[in-house]
Amino acid sequence: MSSQPLPKMEPDSTEELTREPRAGSKVLSSWRFRLAVLQHDRVVYRFAAALLRDRREAEDVVQEVFLHYWQLGATVEQPRAWLLRVARNACLDRLRKSGRLVSHELADLPEPSDDRDPAWHYEQRELSTELQKCVDTLPEPQRSLIVLFDVQGADGATCARVLGLSVTQVKVYLHRARRKLRQQLERSS
Repeated sequence: MSSQPLPKMEPDSTEELTREPRAGSKVLSSWRFRLAVLQHDRVVYRFAAALLRDRREAEDVVQEVFLHYWQLGATVEQPRAWLLRVARNACLDRLRKSGRLVSHELADLPEPSDDRDPAWHYEQRELSTELQKCVDTLPEPQRSLIVLFDVQGADGATCARVLGLSVTQVKVYLHRARRKLRQQLERSS
């Protein structure tokens, strides 16, 4: 078994780390790509997992998204918003192609860690399941907006960039989505 030296992972200098490709170059620097992966891979994964409700598919989507970023990222000015937009589109494509509704499986919930009544925890799980079902019925872009804004904690401007909407549209869609969720939950209880 021959021992091949591992590729060098650290830059020789700070200048090498921050240097961009030559002017006019459409090639993404490997350091810019690595930085984007380190900064954004978890948020892209959580977003994809929330939309798909399938961890393995979410992992595949993350790989696809970063492959696209490697190929097209040299011209991207706001990587996080671009990555989330590409992830959303990839998730929606998968959902459309499979012709399936998103499963309503609960994520692995941690065991209760407080002294609350077990009935309270049961009710919260039931409410969570019902809420997930209601979110799954929302039309796009309301569904993606709820996941981005309320689950992922993105601000309105980021949601607008990811979804290709104005900030005003984000506010309107978010209001409508929350109202629809509230009505559906009231009807089911």
